[in-house]
Amino acid sequence: MNKKLANSTQHFYLACLVKLEEKEKAGWGGWDKTYNKELFEEDVTIRAKKPLTQSNLVDISNYCNFLWNLLEVNKGGN
Repeated sequence: MNKKLANSTQHFYLACLVKLEEKEKAGWGGWDKTYNKELFEEDVTIRAKKPLTQSNLVDISNYCNFLWNLLEVNKGGN
């Protein structure tokens, strides 16, 4: 992977991580609970219709991360 792409990926990853840490400190949780799957799907859909600012893209990516992990735990569950 070229260095420019690796650096931009790391920068984006850190932005996502910082946002997650802020939310965790504020008391948010449940990202690994399957009962939140529909809520996460809805949040991605709603946020994708809003202006795609850096903050909104970080939020969408974090919700996608939660969904990916829920599917990984259930190995492809729809």
